[in-house]
Amino acid sequence: MKSLYANIMVFEQPPENTHASLVQAMQSMDGVEFDLRLTADGQVVIHHDHFVSVPNEMLDGRPKIVEEWDLEDLESVGFCSFEKLMSDKDWLVPWQEHSKVACLEIKRCLPKIEKDPTKRMAKIMQLASEMVDEAGIHDEAAVFYAFHKPMQKVAKLSGSNRPWSRLLPTVPRTGSHNSKRIRALPQFVSYSFNRLMKTQQKAGSPMMPCAVDYFEGVKRFIHLGRPVGLKGSQLKRLKKILGDFPVYVWPGHPYMERDLLNAGLSILTDYPDPSMELPCGSKRWMRPATMPLSDEQWLELERGIIPDDVAPWHEISDEQLGWKAVRMIGHRGCGKTSRPVIQST
Repeated sequence: MKSLYANIMVFEQPPENTHASLVQAMQSMDGVEFDLRLTADGQVVIHHDHFVSVPNEMLDGRPKIVEEWDLEDLESVGFCSFEKLMSDKDWLVPWQEHSKVACLEIKRCLPKIEKDPTKRMAKIMQLASEMVDEAGIHDEAAVFYAFHKPMQKVAKLSGSNRPWSRLLPTVPRTGSHNSKRIRALPQFVSYSFNRLMKTQQKAGSPMMPCAVDYFEGVKRFIHLGRPVGLKGSQLKRLKKILGDFPVYVWPGHPYMERDLLNAGLSILTDYPDPSMELPCGSKRWMRPATMPLSDEQWLELERGIIPDDVAPWHEISDEQLGWKAVRMIGHRGCGKTSRPVIQST
């Protein structure tokens, strides 16, 4: 038995989607979310943006688009291949044996690379699934998803039997951050939380990725249908719709963290520092699923008391925790970081 806070010094956040960030998050949280792209030589690299996220001087005359680089060149500037990550026991053992999960987002390439990215995305899912299968990862420990309407076709073409889901509303591939959100707004307006849930369940998704906009401020009122929330009658409505279907919310803002967890919602967080005090005054707990607390211990956290004698799930049970366990998930490993992701080699 141990505390999450044992041996913690000053927390330093590693760059997103890097090997160090992903391994640290897998060990310190209930799971990890990260992004996959296909390189010019047909390998799977972990990278979020369309453009290689390094200072201009590090491009050294090479193309800007990730898909125009070979894997070896991307690794040489600090990015991580999925194959290399899967060979690291510090990453793999928690995923194999400790009921941790991974959400693997398949990124769409720019139209310049492929007008229809479906086949490239299927290749990513095929290659990654083969490595996940070879490692013996439990069926309820990995899910593939993407902002791609024909995600079902991606899964079928890949030949993978791994669970998949679709990120909604579908965000366009091109444009600025704000323009993408504006263009996705009509779909957000048309999808109430209830409709979103039914769509995912009908498609056979094992869980529902969900934007925090459905629970935050005035945004939760702008879509059709009755709103859900984290307090009062809107919370009751949320729980009635939820049942026991797992929902993963991004981004899990710290000021909403305890309310989201209390509502039975899993969180993708960009704030991985376990010693950070939440705005509500509560201490944090980064492994609610794989190092579960009693109700009394959760109340102690609210009073600033950190439990120091908590057993990890895998030490007290042989049962595999599935998607229904309420989790803290590291977004892009230990959270989104500033640009460029790699500052220097």
